[in-house]
Amino acid sequence: MRVRPWFAAVALACVCGGADAQTVLSEADAIATLSADSPRVRAIRSGIELARADVLSASRWPNPRLYIGREAVAGVSETITTVLQPLPVTGQRRFEMQAASALVDATTFRADDAMRRARADVRLAYADLVAAQARERELTAARDRLQELAGILTTREREGDAAGFDRLRAEREVLDLEADRVIAAADRARAQGRLAGFFATAIDPASLVAADRVVPVRDVPPIEALVDQAEKTRGELLALTREIDSARFAGRAADRRRVPEPEVIAGTKTSSFAGGDVGSVLSVQAVLPLFDRGRAEHARAEARESQAAARLEALRLSVRGDIAAWRGAALERRAAADRYRASAVPSAADVERIARVSYESGERGILELLDAYRTSASARVRQAALDVSAREAEIELEFVSGWDMP
Repeated sequence: MRVRPWFAAVALACVCGGADAQTVLSEADAIATLSADSPRVRAIRSGIELARADVLSASRWPNPRLYIGREAVAGVSETITTVLQPLPVTGQRRFEMQAASALVDATTFRADDAMRRARADVRLAYADLVAAQARERELTAARDRLQELAGILTTREREGDAAGFDRLRAEREVLDLEADRVIAAADRARAQGRLAGFFATAIDPASLVAADRVVPVRDVPPIEALVDQAEKTRGELLALTREIDSARFAGRAADRRRVPEPEVIAGTKTSSFAGGDVGSVLSVQAVLPLFDRGRAEHARAEARESQAAARLEALRLSVRGDIAAWRGAALERRAAADRYRASAVPSAADVERIARVSYESGERGILELLDAYRTSASARVRQAALDVSAREAEIELEFVSGWDMP
């Protein structure tokens, strides 16, 4: 779904009050930061105008040349005034314009591909922030639960119902979880900074909050459908095709250099003989292509066509391989995340509850109880990592294939 830039601006302006102001973004809001006013977008599109300038250069007509000469002998003087105009009628200019226009198309396709890469990078940054927030949230919750347990053990130790070792071991586990939470907070700050780098205006990275949970896409097209889609939409493939066309037009323009282009000369001639008189001058001249027949230009055009064709063939093979690899990765990572979500995560809370009941009844020791807490927290953190891993594979598959994910 396309999001208008003004909507993104409104979303960025909607922050919570107080010292800890937050900017809550959906993935669509994050993608909308790549508006036409974004410096990143302007930098990507700037090359198109340079290519268009080459079209103007190829399409211009040659300027006329003015000649004024005076000759005098034996008291008689003559003045000649002429204008010489080359006439590009051989078709060379037309083919040069078509070659330059094809390069404009190639530059435009590459800019479109760069924009798709930028949008994919925004999605990756957003997914990274979602995962970092989930890790920090789960580790914070696990630390709080262990702090509660340590507080209970401290009370029981005073009453003589618990050993000091149990309290110390629980407090040590709290410290370890707090250290992990600090690392997760640093990862979240890094993800916020990476996402803020896409914004057109300066914003405090610490205020960014990702609202959406990473949800894998359900249906993935088969490989052949994705390859066919890439052939139609991948900017680099289309750009190389237009480069081949440009080289062919350049070769045809070089062939036209063998045909002389006429230059028409017209003007007047005045003489002081017998009281003076004015006459006309009209002539046609041409450069004979005896030595420069466009061989160098033709060879260069052939080399450009051969190079672009080779790069196109290599890229097609690479794209097919990338599509197969990322499609397989997306399906495998999604299946792993679904399996883990169905088996490990639901039992995490039960593991804590059973271990705590067993500990209180004297059937288990403190080490078994703390291990249950660690296992529960690890399951939730690992689920976030599996989800973002599947999301990253889908985003990369979308880019390499040109497939628009629902």
